[in-house]
Amino acid sequence: MKIFTFTFLLSILSFQSLLHAETLKATYGLFASGFEVVQVNGTFDVTDDKYNLKMDLETIGALGAVAPWSGRIQTIGIENGAQSSPLEYSFASTWKGDTETTKFIFNKDGKITSHTRRESDGQLITEKLDSDIYDGYPLDMMTAMYRAMNNPTCQVTPQVIDGKRKFDMAFQSKGFEVLKSSRYSRFSGKAEICEVEIIPVNGKWRDKPRGWMSIQEQAKDNGELPKIWFGRVRADMPPIPVRFYIKTNYGTMIMHLQSIQ
Repeated sequence: MKIFTFTFLLSILSFQSLLHAETLKATYGLFASGFEVVQVNGTFDVTDDKYNLKMDLETIGALGAVAPWSGRIQTIGIENGAQSSPLEYSFASTWKGDTETTKFIFNKDGKITSHTRRESDGQLITEKLDSDIYDGYPLDMMTAMYRAMNNPTCQVTPQVIDGKRKFDMAFQSKGFEVLKSSRYSRFSGKAEICEVEIIPVNGKWRDKPRGWMSIQEQAKDNGELPKIWFGRVRADMPPIPVRFYIKTNYGTMIMHLQSIQ
């Protein structure tokens, strides 16, 4: 799978502000056509002035045997609720033992100051900060989610970069639903349903959609955009993502909350 697709799927797990709460650890499972294919372990620390969101993920089961992939995504930034801003974002992708890492550094005002990429052979590449992508104050994907979930509802449209592209992440609230726990998910209760759409702005977009954009277009063709459910898992915690759903031409993909510590 493409790095962009993995990054997006896992970025949906970024949580609302956990201010004054204990560290939250969560495990999620991504299922494709009924089979668990990716496991995600997240650790989330938020204080009065800083947030640190980290996730470790890997392919498992039959997919893990034929496509051994793992990754880590991490965002560190200045805590300010719905206006929180990143200081550092990194994404490391390991494929068959070879690791590549992308890193963005931001100043205290949220402006990107550097974008580097370390290749599997150790070579460090400093990317040019093209104005059509980096002008303004675009966010990394995890911070975009973190801001969205610090609002009264998920209905926001932050602007995001992934290194080659700039795009809007448009979240739209679709009401609420009562979910029941199952052998796949531990969550039971009321959850907000939120549609999410990637809308290209600038950068290197292909005429024929690939990666996440291809999956998103398939979802549209099947009658609905990707959906995230946000629900409360603990009385002292705000709502967090508890489910993700997307219908593609090759089957349905669902991500469930499996455990909380």
